[in-house]
Amino acid sequence: MLLIGAAWWLGHAALHHTANAFVISRLEHDAEGLVGTLGLERTGAPRLDAAGLTPVYEQPYSGHYFAVAFTAGERLRSRSLWDEELAVPALAPGETRTWKMAGPIDQDLVVWAGGYRLDGHDLAVAVAEDIAPLSAELVGFERLFALMALGGLALSLLIQRLIVRRAFASLRPVYRDIERLEHGQTATLTEQVPTEILPLVRKLNRLLVLFAQRLERSRTAAGNLSHAIKGPLGLVRQQLEDPALPMADSTRAGLLEQVEQLRRIAERQLKRARLAGAGGAGACFEPAAELPTLQRLLERMHAPRGLEIRLGHAIPESLGLDREDMLELLGNLLDNACKWARTRVAGNLAIDAETLVLRVEDDGPGCAEDALAAITERGVRLDEQISGHGLGLAIVKEILEGYGGRIAFGISPGLGGLRAEARVPLGGEVSWNR
Repeated sequence: MLLIGAAWWLGHAALHHTANAFVISRLEHDAEGLVGTLGLERTGAPRLDAAGLTPVYEQPYSGHYFAVAFTAGERLRSRSLWDEELAVPALAPGETRTWKMAGPIDQDLVVWAGGYRLDGHDLAVAVAEDIAPLSAELVGFERLFALMALGGLALSLLIQRLIVRRAFASLRPVYRDIERLEHGQTATLTEQVPTEILPLVRKLNRLLVLFAQRLERSRTAAGNLSHAIKGPLGLVRQQLEDPALPMADSTRAGLLEQVEQLRRIAERQLKRARLAGAGGAGACFEPAAELPTLQRLLERMHAPRGLEIRLGHAIPESLGLDREDMLELLGNLLDNACKWARTRVAGNLAIDAETLVLRVEDDGPGCAEDALAAITERGVRLDEQISGHGLGLAIVKEILEGYGGRIAFGISPGLGGLRAEARVPLGGEVSWNR
């Protein structure tokens, strides 16, 4: 717009300058012709040969005027001036001057004046022309030029928009793959992209593959290490519990506590491995595919008690949440409910206002109001007769804090036992500080 505006202004100035130069040139030629019609009487009085004049100078207020002033005081003027006067400056022979002024009936005059010498007498001739008609034509042309410039600008913007949209259309596969990557539906980005950004996409793909391999190796190593140390820890515990081992009771108790803490950590990592299954790192969470498998796993884990476990959901599509985190979150809540339940455990998943809501209920003894706030504290257990070490709900709390979620406990209205309700925001950023 600035470029077109500057071009319009420069064109306006150049056009008017050219028009004025043309008019002035014509006035100069008329002045020379007028001087050719001048003569002197024998008495020295100036005379004008009207036959040599253009008829336009005879028509009143025609827009073409002249005036001649001799240094001796004599003056001649065109009949077209009628009762008006045209000032003629005193000019030396060969001197010229141009200016603009208002003429008769508010005409816009351009005046050219020049000094001459005729038969030894100095005189000045001023010739004027009304340029209002020419200015009107120029204004019309300028308006047409402005409309054409605006049309050209609109056309150029349209073409630019089409070019940009066509260029970015080639990036749509990358956009789709980024969304799929966010939801865990792919591990790399497509390389069907313009050559200008292909090196960047390839570098990103190498980073994605590298990070996925490192994460998978870390999880596998944690699970293998946990499984490997269970046997040695059991052997160390048996030896420490042997009364024949000479050791102070306080020392024995302290070592047994440390061994027990290591065993808890190993059990936690093994539980995470069982719940995550064989899913890839960062895979999305699909309730329809994961809940039946999780239900069968829990039924096998608590088969001796014959619990009735029912899991339901109203989510037909996958969620952009880490599969392992969600399985660990839901698995710990359900495992805790199974430990306390008498015969029945129910779980349900739903979406409410861009938030994933997980509700787990059981028909166990429930919990007193004053003890509900302490449930999620690490290591707190409400019944020492139930197997476990209080780590499950603490893990649930850590996962929810990473997603900016929260958990609440209460009494199940349907089953009468404990009800846990976890809320996980969808589409939020995950904090990896945990």
